[in-house]
This record gives sequence, structure tokens and C-alpha cells, in this order.
Amino acid sequence: MMKQLSKSYILTLFLLLTTAFSLIAQDKVVKGIVIDEDQQPVYNSLVYLDGNQVATTSVDGKFSFTTANPSKIRNLNVIKRGYKMQTWAFENSNVIKVLLTFAPVYIDGEILKDGKPVPGKYVKISGQKFNAVKTNNKGAFQLIIDRNYKVQSNTIFLVDGDPIKQKYVEYNSQLSKVTITLPSENGKTATAKVAKKKTTSPSVVKSKPKEDDIYVDPILVVVVYDEDISPADSLNVRIDEKNFITDKNGEFEVYADSLSEANFEIDDYSIIKTKYDYEDNYMFVYISDGSGGSQGETNMEYSENFQAVFNSLEAEKQLLQENGANLRKEIQKISEKLDKDINPKNKKSLESYLERLTNSLIENELRYEEAQYKTSQMLERMRNQISNQETTIVQIEEEKEEVETERMLYFVVAAISLILIFVFYKNSQKLKEQRDDLQEITGRLEKANEEVVKSHEEMLSVKDIGQKFTATLDFDKHMLDLQESVMELVPANTFGIGIYNKFDKRLEFRNQVSDIGLENYYSVSISDAYSLASWCFNNEVELIINNFDEESPLYIPQGRSLPTKINQSIIYMPLIVETKVLGVITMQSKEPNQYNDINISNLKALASYASIAVANYISYKELSEKNKSITDSMRYAKTIQNAILPSESLLKENFNEHFILYRSKDIVSGDFYWFKRKEVNGTVMKFIAVVDCTGHGVPGAFMSMIGNALLNDIVNVKGITDTVEILNALNVGVKESLQQENSMNDDGMDVALIAMKEEKDGVHIQFSGAKRPIFVYTQKKKELEVIQGDIKSIGYSSRKNKEFTDHHLVLQKDDIIYLSTDGYVDQNNANREKIGSLKLKDIIASNASKTMAEQEEALEEILDQHIVGEIEQRDDITVMGVKV
Repeated sequence: MMKQLSKSYILTLFLLLTTAFSLIAQDKVVKGIVIDEDQQPVYNSLVYLDGNQVATTSVDGKFSFTTANPSKIRNLNVIKRGYKMQTWAFENSNVIKVLLTFAPVYIDGEILKDGKPVPGKYVKISGQKFNAVKTNNKGAFQLIIDRNYKVQSNTIFLVDGDPIKQKYVEYNSQLSKVTITLPSENGKTATAKVAKKKTTSPSVVKSKPKEDDIYVDPILVVVVYDEDISPADSLNVRIDEKNFITDKNGEFEVYADSLSEANFEIDDYSIIKTKYDYEDNYMFVYISDGSGGSQGETNMEYSENFQAVFNSLEAEKQLLQENGANLRKEIQKISEKLDKDINPKNKKSLESYLERLTNSLIENELRYEEAQYKTSQMLERMRNQISNQETTIVQIEEEKEEVETERMLYFVVAAISLILIFVFYKNSQKLKEQRDDLQEITGRLEKANEEVVKSHEEMLSVKDIGQKFTATLDFDKHMLDLQESVMELVPANTFGIGIYNKFDKRLEFRNQVSDIGLENYYSVSISDAYSLASWCFNNEVELIINNFDEESPLYIPQGRSLPTKINQSIIYMPLIVETKVLGVITMQSKEPNQYNDINISNLKALASYASIAVANYISYKELSEKNKSITDSMRYAKTIQNAILPSESLLKENFNEHFILYRSKDIVSGDFYWFKRKEVNGTVMKFIAVVDCTGHGVPGAFMSMIGNALLNDIVNVKGITDTVEILNALNVGVKESLQQENSMNDDGMDVALIAMKEEKDGVHIQFSGAKRPIFVYTQKKKELEVIQGDIKSIGYSSRKNKEFTDHHLVLQKDDIIYLSTDGYVDQNNANREKIGSLKLKDIIASNASKTMAEQEEALEEILDQHIVGEIEQRDDITVMGVKV
């Protein structure tokens, strides 16, 4: 019956709205605005109607287009890069409001070298907050960027932390794709040619250097990177007691001749590597906060990897020699240029450049000496170890001779002892046999007693662990605690529970515990022939393996390469409730032969508890999903409901000042406020109503939609402007819409309605109320007057037929009218005390001289103080004030 009534309400509402829009829509120009989640306008977005582009939004997010019949608009879509369409609705007859939500923006790309893809490279855009991504086997990658970010000619791409020169980067803006081509090994280095940064130094006219001249810019750009290859933003750097702050790209500028790496300091960080780009006057500094642990001194002990360490040192020395030779050539070249160049500015730049090259050569030589010292130190330690081993061998040989002598002595003593033992053997044999029998019987009894005690303790432990399983609906958050409890009974390096996803046909493991810690999520398809978990689930029987290398061919096909480090002892058991398989539970150990009959029996008992826990978990998840679906639907309904309310801009256009305190008890509200501006016989009339519908939440929201549609129809279509006639027509409309004469429905609404128009002597107000009053504050008297409405509501089949009445008054400029529902006055506190009508009147009167915004703030502050603590809001609340 209720479903039929709900369908009837929706059908009636739809017919009323359709009729109202079709009668009102005389103007064929449709206007609208596009906003984002932050209620900010979205410019330059494309508006499509029935698949055809009809408009583009302006800088304030507005658009307009023409159509034959606005009421028949159905397929409206708005497209904007970085956004996706959420919803749209008519704010009034010809104004559309569109809501867009933020969407991620990607840049696709690939890395090539000699025309072939390069896998395993980490790519990042300098200055972007997102992490670096790794290229796949085809050299492809996909970067997330800020939605307003645009790739420019000076955008720096980092590959494995090194900036890439612009000539190696090709960006297609139409496809939003970038191609990075790394140079060949025999070519130049892949260090990027970074676009020069503009400086704020005084403007000086420079003569263009000749092709064979070297001009070194006196400004050096320093770029600081963290360990994760991201720019170090807002970092304080000291150079010779001068402070510099890095910008969002990790950069700052310094005169090259003032840079001294010896006095280069960064608080709480250590410099792990520096690199110069001599061509473009860039210095790249890589820093570390030491959290990764100190590298310490190189281990020079002789071991099996000695040859690898020695080769590494020799390779490092060779690279340092080559780098030193290149630096000496560059120093010779600059020195020759310095002797020839007579330009003072060039001379100063060359001297600064020469000093940096010299410092780099000194640092390179020091590194070479350090590598040479480590090599000789390692060789010396190797010789000492060999000498110590030879000494140890000699000592072992001497000890071996001493042991042989002692062994012969022991043999003689043992022979004599055997003769003596044999003499007494015959006499003591019978006594020994009796004693052995007694010890064996005692051992059996003790072992039996221990097994009984252990079995009893394990049964209690299994019960305790099982209660932990079933005690929580979200047990996957407590997997670590469960593993610690399980390991008291069964050895397990890995412990997990896989739950069957019937939609994706996969077993999903969440927070599985292993040696690497908590594995947040992984899944396997039940059709995967190489999965032991799938085998157990599909066959619905326990799977016990005590030596994976030998027993795995019995369960999975051979041929696929398996991980080198895999657990050897493995148990999978199906989780079954009422013949239905819900998932699997697994325990695994690195060592073979870890699970015996007792372990298996305990795990079977645990599996029974786990099956119940999984069943509860699945029911809990299904209930959560249903609850989320209902909540999402109600939030969408709130968006629709908000669309029928008068916009803030509309109220600002028609009143000097106003405020609206509007709080719903649930997501959607049974309260609503209504405004219309209508020209009657050349005079502009304004109508305001605050309406309290029966109930709150979804039922109240349906009533509010009906009330809003009826008020629009009565004033706009039927042309009724008298407040008494409006309420009478609304009363009839509600009864007809809800079929109250032929049903048990007894819903209705309370209304405070005013109509105002400006005359020469002031603003004439007509008020009619259905169980709701209004408050009027006049600036001349500085008094607050309460004007009561009729003791009659709109609707309600059991009410007597009684006509509504009206009140007329004339107000002057800046006088204030207040309208409200009963939600504010009926709100109780912790002592079940209501605010009450008298206190609301006192609050309004004591704050009426303040601005409307301050009045709203005072009402909200008193309400919040009244319901402090865990007191719930008992009804929808609406208080509205307008200054005429």
C-alpha cells in the first residue's frame, strides 16, 4: 500500500512540475552556470545539448543558449578537462545549475633509446607534488598532474633523478603525450639542458660572443633535490653565512664567484651528491636527511665477495681518472681563454668558472686518493686474514696430535673399565632390566599426562582465538593480533584469510600477515590453475603440504617459473557455512614438515570459527554497501531539493539584507523556504513563505517538493496574489495531491506567508499564517511585535473546514520581518528543556539592531550552546529574516 502511495506522490509531483514548467517557459533563451565541488565557477567548459555543442562558459562560469522548449531538455552534458559531469537541475524555469566534480589528469609518455623502449626508469615532472612512476616493459608511463598544470617549453622532466635536456623531449599537446629520447652511450651525457632562469640582476646590454668565445653567466642556478627525486621546497641554505630559500621547484640563484662548496650548509641534511651543468650554469645538489641509515665505512674484510668489492673500487678509480682528465682539459681550455680575453666581465665569469672547475678537480683527486687508500687497506686486511688463517691451521694440527694421544689413553682406560663392567654385568643385568621397565612405564604415564594437559590447553586456546574471530565484524583490521594468537598453537610465518568475491570470481586477501609485514590487498582468480588457494576453494577440501618442492606437482601444473623464496609447509582449508564455500584460511611456514595431526585438528577448529566470522563479515559488508547506497541516494535527493530553494543571489537582488538559518535533521529536510517576484497591474509584488511539512527526512522532503510545486502553480500559473486565497488553494491542492478524502493519509504543513509591495507611504505587508506567526521589528519604535497566524494547518483530513485570515501592516525602510518553523523553539537540551517561543523572541529583540549576518551568528551560537554534548537535533530548523 505504501509503495503504491509513494508512486502516486512521485507521479503527481512529476505532472505538477511538468505542467508548471511548460506554462511558465515563454522565453526560449536558457541561461545557466557551471560550478565545481568548491562552489567555484568553471570557465571555458563546453556545453552539449543532445550531443551538439551549444555554448561555452564565460570566466564566471555562465552560459546561455536557445531552444524551442526548455521544459523538454533531457540530455545536457558539460565537458571540461580535469572535471567530470556530476548532475544538473533547473534553479527556476529558464536557469540551469550544473555541478562538476574533479577528475584526475594524466600525461602519457614513453622513453626511447636508439629507437627502442627503455623499461625500469623512474619519471617525474620537476615541481609537481606527485611521485615518480616507473616505465613498463614497453618503456611507457603515465604521470598524474594537477588539473590546471600545462606542459611548457621550459618544463623539466626527471629520469632517475636527472633532468632531461629540452632537445630530448617532444610533447604533443593534442594527444597529451610526451616522448623522451635518451642519447646513445657514445653520445653526450643525458643530463638535461635546463632552460635558463631569468634573473633580477640589472639590465646590461651584452655584446653577442663569437662562436669560439666562452661566456660564463655570473649567475648560477642551484637546484636541490630530496632522496625521492622531488624538489626541496622552502629549504634554508647557507653559503658563506648568507641565507638562501629554495622555491617550489627547489631552486635559488647565487653569484658563481661567491659559491664555495666547503661552506655549503643545509640544516638537518647531508649533501650526498653534486652535479654541474657547465653549459647552462646549473648546479644540482642531492640531499639526504639520514633516515635511510648511515652507510658507514666500507667493509674491507676478506670474504667471498672480495673480488666484487675490489672490482667496484677499481671501476670507481677508473671513472675518477677519466673525470680528472676531462676536468684538466677543461681547465687548460679556460686558462687559455682567460689569457686571451680582455673583457672584464667575461674575465670575471671565466675566473669564477675556472675556480669551480679547480674545486671539482681537487674534490675528484681527493675521492681518487680515498678509493686508492681503501683498495690498499682492503689488500692489507686480506693479507692479515690469510696470515691469521695459516697460524690457525698450525694450531689445529698441534691440537690434533694432542687429541690423538689423549684418545689412546682413553682407549686403555676404557678397555680396563669394560673388563670390570663385564664381571658385574651378569649380576646386574636382571636388576637393570627391571629398572628400565619401570622407567619406561613412568615415561609413558608422564607423556600421556602431558598430552592430556596440552590438549586441554589447546582446546581452550582454540576457543579463545575463535571468539576473537567472531567478536569483530571487520576482522581483517586485526589480522596481526590473530596471527600472534594462532602462532601459540601452530607455527606460521604467513597467516591469511581469503574471502570469495562472487561478482569478480576472485579470492580477496586483505591484510595478510607474512615476513614482509601486512599485505594490504591481493587477489587470485578461482580459475587460476597455478593457485593453491583456488584449488582448495574449487575442490572444497583441505590442502596440506609439508614439502612444497616435492608435493606441489600433485596440485598445480608444472612449467611456470615459481618464486625462489616460497614457504615449504602450507595448509589451506575451505571456509564453509551451510554447504556454501565463503573463502579459505591459510597458514604457512618456511620450514618443511611443520604440521602434524594436532596442528591440523586445531586449524580445523579455527576454520569453523573463521567461517562464522567470514559469514558475519560478508553480511556486514553487504549491509554497509546498502547503507552507503541509501545515503548516496539521499545526498543526491538533497541536491535536487536544494535546487528548488531560492538562490542566494536572487534574495540579494530583492532585499537590502537578509539571513537564512537552515538546518535539516537528516540529509534531506521537511522544511523549505519559498520566494517569488511577480508584476501585478504594473506593481511589483514579492512573496515569501517558510513552510514546515509533516515529518522530516525523506517523507518530509517529498512533502516539501509538493508544497513548492503547488505554491509555484498557485502564484505563477493561476495568478493568485492574496495570501488568504493562496493558503486556501494550497490547502485544497495538498488534499487533492495526497488524495486525503479517499485515504488514511493525514499529512500536512504549517506555513508563514507574506506578500509585500512598495507604495508611497511605505511597504505594504499582507500576512497569513497556518499555525505559524511572524515577528516584526520596527526601527522607529525599536520594538518587536509578534503577529499570530490561524490555528489551522494546511492539509490534514481530520481538520474542520475553516477559512484563513490575514493581517495588514505598513512598514518603513530597514524594518525587519522574521519567519520560522517550530524546529528552533522545540529543540531540547540535556535536561529536556526547550528553547521556547519567549526565548526566541528575546534573542531576536536583543540582536535586531545588529547586521543580519550578526543576527544569524547569534541565533546559531545560542542553538549550539543549547544542544552541546551528545544531544541530537530533534526536528528540521528554519529561521529567516529580511529587511524591507
